[in-house]
Amino acid sequence: MRIPPLYQRKGYQRFFAGIAIGFIIGWAFFLIQGGLAHERLIHRIDDQKLIITDLEKKNEILTSDDEKANKELAKKFKLHEINVRFSEINSKKLSNLTRVHLIKAVEDDLEHLMGEDTETIAKSNTLLFQAIENKPYRIDDDEQAYRVNIDHLYLYNGILRIYISAKASE
Repeated sequence: MRIPPLYQRKGYQRFFAGIAIGFIIGWAFFLIQGGLAHERLIHRIDDQKLIITDLEKKNEILTSDDEKANKELAKKFKLHEINVRFSEINSKKLSNLTRVHLIKAVEDDLEHLMGEDTETIAKSNTLLFQAIENKPYRIDDDEQAYRVNIDHLYLYNGILRIYISAKASE
């Protein structure tokens, strides 16, 4: 038996040529549509990357500002400076050297408060008063002892300012 020669019939040739041309056109259509969809996705991804980098920069700026603000706030709520001064009441009777030594002695007694929370210091101010006022201060192994009274105590923004007056104890 013999297979009929189909290559000579025009109908079959047109059919197979149509299949080949349809396949080529379909493949080209698929490549073009797939390429366009891929290109749209690439542009969308690039736009999203730009948006993400902008948002990351904004987030970094905001978080760094918050961190700076938190550090400043923490500094304000921690004691970082102690100032002891003589008030003008009864302080003129003492010599300047004695006044300087008494200021230094009171500051040395309060040195352990550095870095403490200001709220804790404010709550324990009576203890602070008692610790300073009940201690006799001797200067350079002198037989003369001095009693210090706190006239005013201010605690603001991490600064403890104490105004004192002193007199010789008997």
